[in-house]
Amino acid sequence: MPSLYYEIFNKNKNFNPILFCCDHASNFVPKEFNNLGVQNYLLKSHIAYDIGARSLTLELAKLINTSAILGKYSRLLVDLNRSPSHYNIIPKSSDKANIPLNANLTQSDSQYRITKYHLPYHKALDIKLKMMDKKFNCKTSLICIHSFTPSLKAKKLRPWHIGLLHRDDLRLVQPISNYLKMHKKLKVANNVPYSGYDKINYTMTKHGELDERPFISIEIRNDLIKNKDTHSFKRITNLLVDALLRSQSEIEKNIKNNS
Repeated sequence: MPSLYYEIFNKNKNFNPILFCCDHASNFVPKEFNNLGVQNYLLKSHIAYDIGARSLTLELAKLINTSAILGKYSRLLVDLNRSPSHYNIIPKSSDKANIPLNANLTQSDSQYRITKYHLPYHKALDIKLKMMDKKFNCKTSLICIHSFTPSLKAKKLRPWHIGLLHRDDLRLVQPISNYLKMHKKLKVANNVPYSGYDKINYTMTKHGELDERPFISIEIRNDLIKNKDTHSFKRITNLLVDALLRSQSEIEKNIKNNS
């Protein structure tokens, strides 16, 4: 039976020790929250979800023959990539737009959203990763997919095509970065437009770093992937598939050499 709180793709088709996740896949807000008082055009914008990220995540999981877990609700309702204790887990504003029905929440209201929408998603990730660890007899790599807007209000343009967010573990970021940077027309940089060391990367820190598994958060500029029928979407998809499979091959080679 499908979960009400997250989407799982290719649930039983894991042919590689790689799991994708997409925290900000959806802009959906349940009727009981009255769109959080936000106008419809804003709910269709980058403040409500990561444009193009869901389609890219599903395509990557399909091509790599593995599973993906995706959020089903807007990050304006509750942000799955924030710690339950993070001050901005339920944002009062985003990119200079106010979120009226988030402004005066009681502690009880906030906890309701965290318990109902945030915790089930992270529990599902934890269970799936550990099941795959057992199946493959190694630590499953966690790949978090996000997209970013080309510019925020009153800020400079973001020129990168892809940002690779990481922390101290370089097992994934090094081979992925090396491969993508071979393509000269592709602007790739590490820890942009955010840093993996910022306290806004709960998913990769909790399930990746703390579980001592290979992990990375890949940010793609949303104008490149907003339409899955475009050349740019297909190019980005194919490059990421090649980069991820190469990185996984290196990890597996290192495991064999050290065993």
